[in-house]
This record gives sequence, C-alpha cells and structure tokens, in this order.
Amino acid sequence: MKILIVTSNYPRWPGDSTTPFVHNFARELVSQGAQVRVVAPHFEGAKRKDNMDGVEIRRFRYWLPESGQTVCYQGGALGNLKKSWVNKVKLPVLVACEFFFTLVQTLFWKPTWINSHWLIPQGFVCALVSKLTNVKHVSTIHGGDVLALDSHLLRKFKAFTLKHSDVVTVNSSVTRAKAEALSPATVSNLVLLPTGILAIPTLNQDEVLALRAQLLPKSKEYLLLFVGRVNEEKGVKELIEATKILLDNGYSVHLAIVGRGHQEQQFKALAATLNVENAVTFVGWVNSSEIYHYYAAADIFVGPSKRADDGWIEAQGLTFVEAMLAGCKVVGTNSGGIPDAVIDGKTGWLAEPDNAISLSENIKKALDNDSTEIIDTASAFAKDNYLVQNTVRRFLTSLKDVA
Repeated sequence: MKILIVTSNYPRWPGDSTTPFVHNFARELVSQGAQVRVVAPHFEGAKRKDNMDGVEIRRFRYWLPESGQTVCYQGGALGNLKKSWVNKVKLPVLVACEFFFTLVQTLFWKPTWINSHWLIPQGFVCALVSKLTNVKHVSTIHGGDVLALDSHLLRKFKAFTLKHSDVVTVNSSVTRAKAEALSPATVSNLVLLPTGILAIPTLNQDEVLALRAQLLPKSKEYLLLFVGRVNEEKGVKELIEATKILLDNGYSVHLAIVGRGHQEQQFKALAATLNVENAVTFVGWVNSSEIYHYYAAADIFVGPSKRADDGWIEAQGLTFVEAMLAGCKVVGTNSGGIPDAVIDGKTGWLAEPDNAISLSENIKKALDNDSTEIIDTASAFAKDNYLVQNTVRRFLTSLKDVA
C-alpha cells in the first residue's frame, strides 16, 4: 500500500520538534509495510527532497526568497496568521502551490491513498485532488481544525472535505461529534482513532528520584504536576486555587508547573496573592526526551482544561496518556476529549471545569486512594488505545476494509 501524506507541518530536519506525532505516525506506517511519501511546505534550511526513518519527504516552495516562507512552522499556521497580515497574503499562494504539488505527486507516484492531516487547507486540497484522480482520500482530524476556524465560509470548506473523504479519522469523541454536525452524510465513514504516541522510554530511576527530590521540598509529602501551556484555558488559575484549598485542609502538597505561556506572570502573581508562592514551582519548558521523568516523579498529574473565551476546548489531551504510561495518577476535567482517556473512577478522576473546589475534591480522592488498581488499569488502557503501533494497525485495517 502506498500512502501520500499531505500536511502543513512536519519535522524540517532530524531532531526537529515540529509535530513529531505526524512523523511518528508516518514512520510506524513504514514499519508496518506501507510505502509512505510526505508532502509538506518548505522552510529555509530544510531539504526539498529528504528521507527520514524510511519516510520519503517532498517539500514544496511557495514563496521567494525562501526566508519569506513564514506561514507554517515556528508556532503553527494559525498563530503565524494572527501575528502578521503579510502571512494572510501568502496563504492563498501556499494553498495553490500545495494543490499543484500534491496533484503532480499523485499523478506520478500513484499512491493507493491520499492522507490529509487537518481539514483545511490540506483536507480541501486533497479532496480536490482525489476527485480529479480517483485516488481514495482519508482525512485525519486533529481537533483544532473542526473545533476552531468556525466561520460560515470555512464550515462550507470543511463540509466539502468531509463529503469527499472515503474515510475520516477523528482523535476523540468531541471531534467526532463536531465532524458529524458539519457533514451528517459522512457519519458512516468516521473512525475514532486517537493520535498515537510512542511507548514510554526506559527511565533511569535514580534520575527520577533525584528530580523528585529537586522538585518536592522536604517539608512536603505529595508532588502535583501540570504540563502544558501556562494559559487561562488550561485551568492553571483553578489549579493554583485548588492547591491553596488543599494546603488549608491539611494536605501536604507542592505543585510543579511545566511549560510556558503568555499569562505566566499573572499566575505567579496569583500564587503570591494567595500566599502559596512557596508551594508552587514554575519549571518552564522541559525537553520532550525528559518529560516522562517528571510524570514518574509526580504523585498526581493534573490537567484542568476548560473552554476558552474563543470557543477552544481540549480536543484530546495526550499529556494524560503520557502520565498514565509513566504510572502517575491523573486528574482531569469533564471538558472536550479528556473524558475519552480519563474515565472517572476507572483510569483517573474528573472534576468540573472552571471549578477550583471540584478540582481540589478530586485531587483529594486521588491522594486518599492507596490502591494501585487505577494506575494499572490506566496504564493498560493507554497502551491498548494510544500507542502508535496500535493506532496505525487500526488505521491500516480501516483502509483495507474500505478497499
């Protein structure tokens, strides 16, 4: 089987952290016997024709000089479009170049399937190419492409893409519901397929213990961990408030916040106002190769995401799955796609979003639970449903069933 993957972001060179999950997916397809070629926008300094881990890569130019190719990468297209009106001018050129390059690759490489990642623009482009060439099209939805960009015109483009997809994979129940609402006729083509992640690496237990000692003051007993953007929609405010409630109720906890965000200073000020600044450590960004040590060092991972003012919600929440694989208890919120992974009372605990009291009560439940049953159940659930080798196997089965 030959699969042509079309994406707006892909690692530009070995070691690049840009959308590693797309490369992990492509690499696993190769390991399971598929021939894979990736079409992605070019970026200054990247090779036009490349091969990484057995995955062929073809990068198309859409602007000259090459340094002017600023729509994608470095934070993603959505953020880049918001930052600069010049990028909005470049966007139609990028889409046109992507269409013609994908068409040429399809005509000459002759893939069995075209696989678009994100509904717009890739899904729309691939739907057109599929209609012109009669090559089957599978759309992969990652969340933001259906949950954001919700103008009437863009909904029309997304509905067209869904209508002209032989298979549509959605990463959570919330993205599935949105896709069904956009195009009810495609319900039978939808496949729930979470974004796959790599298996947990072998951890050095001495390093884990050293990290725990570094993060957890000797006066404290339990380490709470947050990993993600330090912004309002991630529930950092409620987590700091919940930490205050726990301390006032006699729970010996310390909170470590891993990540960066525009509102970091605001939350540091909140911790000071609540007089818990000594119970909260802002760690900053951590290399992805080290993050599992943080999960393993913590007692509870807390991800209290909520709906943002602009309508954003957590589409999936892979940090919960990573924490489960590392043997860390998890507490989330009943928001977006989080309940798909955090099944209340089975794989973790769920609080109400935007509610510090509910969050503190569920953290208490996790702290007071001495059984390893939930940890073991969560780990097995994460392996079965989220490891990339398992998600890719189900992906290929879905394509073969259609074929």
